[in-house]
Amino acid sequence: MIRWLVVCLLVAACGAPAVDPAREGRGRITFVDSHDLSSSGPIRQRVEAWNARASSVEQVTYVPMPTPTDDYRAQLMARAGDLAGRRGADARSQCYDVVTLDVVWTAAFAQANYLARWPEGEIGPDRFLPAAVESARVDGTLWAVPWRADAGVLFYRGDLLAREGASRPTSWDQLERQAATIAPKYGVAGFVGQLGQYEGVTVNALEAVWGHGGSADDWAGPGARAGVGRLAGGVERGWIPQEALRYDEAASLREFLEGRALFLRTWPYARAELEASPLNGKFGMAALPGPAALGGWNLAVSRCSAHQATARDFIRFLTDPDSQAALLTQAGYPPTLTSLYREPELRARLPHLVVLEAAVHNARNRPRTAHYDNVTRVVQQAVHNVLRNPKSLDAELRRLAEDAARASAGR
Repeated sequence: MIRWLVVCLLVAACGAPAVDPAREGRGRITFVDSHDLSSSGPIRQRVEAWNARASSVEQVTYVPMPTPTDDYRAQLMARAGDLAGRRGADARSQCYDVVTLDVVWTAAFAQANYLARWPEGEIGPDRFLPAAVESARVDGTLWAVPWRADAGVLFYRGDLLAREGASRPTSWDQLERQAATIAPKYGVAGFVGQLGQYEGVTVNALEAVWGHGGSADDWAGPGARAGVGRLAGGVERGWIPQEALRYDEAASLREFLEGRALFLRTWPYARAELEASPLNGKFGMAALPGPAALGGWNLAVSRCSAHQATARDFIRFLTDPDSQAALLTQAGYPPTLTSLYREPELRARLPHLVVLEAAVHNARNRPRTAHYDNVTRVVQQAVHNVLRNPKSLDAELRRLAEDAARASAGR
C-alpha cells in the first residue's frame, strides 16, 4: 500500500503522461475548396484565422481547387476513389480531410462511402436554412454541414422601369410583358439568363417550372410545360435573345453590365460587380418571380481522415456566426445560418440582405440523387432542344420525363 502511494505521488509530481493527439483524432489537416474568386480572399482569411488560434498540432493547409466546378468535382472523386482501397500512413497522407461540396454533389459522395457521418447533435440543424440542411442529408442521415448558401435572383434596370412608371415584376406574366414592351423602346434585350447547354440551363428551367407551379419530378406535367414553354416562347418572340442560348454566368452578366439587357437572372455575387460599374445606382436586385434554385456549398469530413476531431472542429469554426458574417460582408456569400438574416447590424450595412433572405428561404433543391450528373445531362439536352425548336416542346418533355426517371435511378 505504501509503495503504491509513493508511485502515485511520483506520477502526480511529474505530471500525467502526455496524450498522443492522434489517438484523439487530432492533428494537422488539409482543407480543399473551389478557387477563392473574391479579390479579398475571404476563405483564405478564415483559414489563417483558425491557424492563428489553433495549436501547432492542429494547423490547416488550404488547397484551392480548379475552376470550373466540374473539374473540381472530378479531382475530388478521383482522389477519393484512389484512396478508397488503401490503408495505413500512405492513404492518410494523401487524404483531403475537409472537403467543400456543391449541394448537388453531397448525395453522390455519401453513397460512394467517401464521407464520415455527422452526429446531428453536434451542429444543431435547426439553426440552418431548411433547404440547405436537406441538401446535406441522404436517406435521413446527415453527411455534411451547410456553409455558403446561394440562390438565383433577378437584377433589373430600375432607371428604365422608372421612366415607364413601372415597378419590378413579381410574376412571370409581368416580367414577360415588361421585357417584350419596355426593352425594345431602349434598344436592349428583354431578359437574359444562363441558357447555354450546361448546368445553367437546368437551373434556369427548374426555376421557370417552379414559377409556374410545376415540379422537378414531373417534366410531363402542366407546370413544366408552362415553364419551359415560357422560356421557349421568349426566344421565339424575341424578348429573350437567341444569343442567350450560349450564355453562361459570365456572358449573361456582361450583357447586363454593359447596358444591353433589361432583366438578368443570375446569382447574388453579381451585385458587387454591378456596384463597381457605371450601372451603380441604376439597377435593382429582387427575388425571382417564383422559387429560386438553391446553390451553395456544404462542408464534409472525409472517411480517410485520421484527424476527424480536428476536422469537425474546423468545420464548426467555418460555419459559426462570425465566419459566415465575414464571408457575407467581404464577398457577398449568403449565410446558411438563419439568425444572420435578422441581425440588425448586418441589415443596416447590407440593405440587399432582405432580398437574399427572401430568395434563400424560398429556394428549392435540385433533384437529390447520387446520379445527379446523369439527370442534369438529359435535362440540359431536352430543354436546349426545346429552346431551339419550340414546336418540339410536348415531345421533348414526354421523353424527358422518362429519361430523367431512368437517370435518377441509375439506369
